[in-house]
Amino acid sequence: MKLKILLAASTLLFAAGCGMMNRDTSYAERSETVTLTGTIEEVDLESRLFKVRDGRTAVVFRAGPQVQNLDQVMVGDQVTLDYYESVAVGMADPDDPGTAVGEVIGGVAAPGERPAAGVIGSVTGVVEFVSYDPDTQIATVKLQDGTLETARVQPEMQAFAAARVPGDRIVVVIDRAVAIAVTAAE
Repeated sequence: MKLKILLAASTLLFAAGCGMMNRDTSYAERSETVTLTGTIEEVDLESRLFKVRDGRTAVVFRAGPQVQNLDQVMVGDQVTLDYYESVAVGMADPDDPGTAVGEVIGGVAAPGERPAAGVIGSVTGVVEFVSYDPDTQIATVKLQDGTLETARVQPEMQAFAAARVPGDRIVVVIDRAVAIAVTAAE
């Protein structure tokens, strides 16, 4: 079930757009890295809540039970979150059965170290192209279970979508990584 949801999300990300123009309409890809840094303003170890301010915005997080060494987090510490995402779409190999495959690898700080964690995930699957309306920029694809998904295609992906014909099989590959680390206040 989770893999089905990931493949549906992959399909929507395909339609969400690519960050680079591509004249070869047999594939498209994009990647993006975002880094956010904030300062811890409040820590409540009992409830495992901590408040982080990034400029004018403050967000309250709850550290799950897997977060180790939370007692080392202090007001004034810096929290850095790095997020990476890569999306690639292309024509699927005709012999590819299209089975969705996902992989996840993660890790946390060792006992006694400052809190930190990271996770890398990848999902690959094949969808069937149903239609694309260039006037509305809406694409429709069919997932392996027969579910139809529609999404607006961003300008960077429109050449890829316009080059497709009903029945084309599209391989979608999404890689994501998230890392979070706490560094002591200076």
